Amino acid sequence: MNTEITIDGNRFLINGRPTYAGRSYKGMPVEGLLFNSRMVQAIFDDECEQTRKLWAYPDTGVWDPDRNTDEFCKMLPAYRSYGLLAVTVGLQGGGSVYTPEVYDRYINSAFTPEGKFKQPYFDRLLRVLKAADEAGMVVIVNYFYVKHARRFVSEKVVYDVVVRTTEWLLSTGYRNILVDVANESAEWWNFPVLEPGNIHRVIEMVKGVTYRGRRLLVGNSTGGGDQIPTEAWLEAEDITLPHGNGCMPDELRRKIQRIRQSTAYRKRPRPIVVNEDSVHLDNLEAALSEYASWGFYHQGYGSMYRDRRMDWTVKPRERDFAQLSGFQTVPVNWSINDEHKRAFFQKLKEITGGSS
Repeated sequence: MNTEITIDGNRFLINGRPTYAGRSYKGMPVEGLLFNSRMVQAIFDDECEQTRKLWAYPDTGVWDPDRNTDEFCKMLPAYRSYGLLAVTVGLQGGGSVYTPEVYDRYINSAFTPEGKFKQPYFDRLLRVLKAADEAGMVVIVNYFYVKHARRFVSEKVVYDVVVRTTEWLLSTGYRNILVDVANESAEWWNFPVLEPGNIHRVIEMVKGVTYRGRRLLVGNSTGGGDQIPTEAWLEAEDITLPHGNGCMPDELRRKIQRIRQSTAYRKRPRPIVVNEDSVHLDNLEAALSEYASWGFYHQGYGSMYRDRRMDWTVKPRERDFAQLSGFQTVPVNWSINDEHKRAFFQKLKEITGGSS
């Protein structure tokens, strides 16, 4: 194994050395941060026959989950050369197309409703962990996405999946793993344990799983906007994972400041990692000004998604594979092939020097 992520107070270390060692940008410290990108569809598949055909590659006319993962893995060294150190990958992915007739029907989950593992997902995740390890990168593994977690037959399944997934990740031997349990814990998860008032219990479950004396570092992402974790949630987690989507730069700064002002944070400072935001690089600089890591989130056109500052509905999905935009609408072209990707990676190289 080549890459081990640890924390020292509010800094990240890779192989015992602070990330971006000695680096600063416009007087702001960069050392110890973990710039990242939301790549939740890196192990995507779909069991629904009616929606699976929508993900067909323009150049072949078929959907291929192994091609998707392989092309993602091949790009990791390129991302790393610009200074990207982490990617968020989801065992239940994230929204690809948000029209109800698609969003309510597609089935992208590494687990059956009864909690049984679907081995091809874990095989693909293992390839991602290996490729990231070799590239000197970290994988933020997200266990649950609301649309698919709602399909579990009971809350007991949630507990069981958390323990067995954590055991599996530890058993791989890879040390380049951080955990984001439930993408954007909120009140609408169907199971109380995944809601903000109880998510600390699941975080503690992850922390309680050990293998050969080692455990995983874990947090849980907030929603966008002004949501911050509860005190119990902050008390439990090793890293704090606020989402910045929906925030203007000043709002993101205030959100990070509110986390730092909490009793739990002041008692035990830890890294703050925005692992979902937007394509807006003024938000990147806002996070950096508060010494928080920032995560690029590029949905792509044809998704029927819009936020306060970006409307991904103004264009249809591109018909040429080379032109496919974004990193979340499937199928994904994982290359740095559109204006938002190029702008992000160039800014990242400017900030980090492209070094660790």
